[in-house]
Amino acid sequence: TILLIALGAILIAFAFSAGNVNGAILITFFSIVTPRIVRFLTSFESHPNETSYATSVYIKVTLFRWVHTVIITALLIPFEHTIQDETGKLKSLVDAVRVIYTTEILQRPILQMGDLIDNLKRHYFAPRAKDQRRMNLLFMSSEYSIGERYTDVTKILFFTCFYCSLFPGGWFFASAILFIYYWMDKFCILRSWRQGPRINSDISIYSIYYFLLCLATYAVMATYIFAQFPYDSACATDDKIPDYYIGEYKSSDGKLDIVVAEESVVYEYCNQNLFTSYMSAFPPFFDVGLPETNWMNETQEKFAPVFAWSCVTILAAVGVIMLSNFLNKFGEQLFCKKKGNLAKPGEVPFSEVTEINAYVPQVIIKGYQFPFLLCDINGIEDNLIGWRGLNDDVYYDYNLKSDLQKILNKRKDKGKSFDEDDEADPSFSIVKSWPPEGDYITSQAPKINSSRSSGSIYRIFFQQ
Repeated sequence: TILLIALGAILIAFAFSAGNVNGAILITFFSIVTPRIVRFLTSFESHPNETSYATSVYIKVTLFRWVHTVIITALLIPFEHTIQDETGKLKSLVDAVRVIYTTEILQRPILQMGDLIDNLKRHYFAPRAKDQRRMNLLFMSSEYSIGERYTDVTKILFFTCFYCSLFPGGWFFASAILFIYYWMDKFCILRSWRQGPRINSDISIYSIYYFLLCLATYAVMATYIFAQFPYDSACATDDKIPDYYIGEYKSSDGKLDIVVAEESVVYEYCNQNLFTSYMSAFPPFFDVGLPETNWMNETQEKFAPVFAWSCVTILAAVGVIMLSNFLNKFGEQLFCKKKGNLAKPGEVPFSEVTEINAYVPQVIIKGYQFPFLLCDINGIEDNLIGWRGLNDDVYYDYNLKSDLQKILNKRKDKGKSFDEDDEADPSFSIVKSWPPEGDYITSQAPKINSSRSSGSIYRIFFQQ
């Protein structure tokens, strides 16, 4: 991950050397391809469930996007060109921020609504598929990823909090971008994307920490940006201009007339970059009034301490909240005795909640439209498996038990096949269900496949 971030930073640096527009386009390109690269790398990791896998992808993608979009942009532009352009292709940091906002506004409607890749699959590659299975795969839509949606939001929020004191219009850009994100994603969720794997709330819990980091970033950057203005590394002195400097001059390109008078102010170089000067120690209580800070005007000298104290207060509050959340999540498991099960049975029986699926062991194999079942499903009805095929035989076709009859009949040499004693020494897992009885049966209970089992599902038993 670190090597890929470094490689991306090098490429972005080359792009910015050719202009801010090129750099912004490359940053947007990396934001689009990063989730695919991260998912490929994470596929080599071992995760116990889909939630762990999705959380790992979410953390990596967020790190990629935050560094490439925010940190690298700030490091590439020289300090003296934060708010003013340099002669040539290199523009100011403010201009780079504006261009990045513009590309973010444009890329989502163009790419997401255009859906170029899926349209190519459906209209060009699908008619040329060799068989029905491959054609069906090409007609499958993209998968919805809640982690990727969170990274889009946190990236824009972090980018805005980082640069809003330097570019206040970023809040209006951010609101427009998030408005577009909301409606584009809503349309695709309802009309285009297919449902992704079911995961728990871990991603939303981790997002709380990212939002708190955005708040802390805003407090720190607002303090330093206010104190570093006007970003020209020039400080006024009380020296007088030597007589041989007095006169009229022209700029190197001949377009500007320069007059040096006797009463002109003499400036000298001073390091206004508080992140690299001797005052870079944190917290940012600047030595206001000393010669080293004589670039500050009266307003800066008055409010710089106020910004510093506000920054320390916000960081302390964020730290307390993050520590409290961490202890609530992990501290009780480490230092406290685990309480008993406090859950109580609900009034609605399981058989009436048609949205709940059973835990049916299955594996997703690339190149096939449906997951392969890894168990005997004769004891449950179809609506608890979690997906529905094109015909009634799809569960048989996608059950590995049907492909491995030799293994399932391994007791044949003892005079009795596996089918004669289905639960004794099974080679595959078995999923069983028991129907409710008496008052639990209601008219809203799901219908049963009579050829597979009878009654509505009340409990699911999984035997390994």
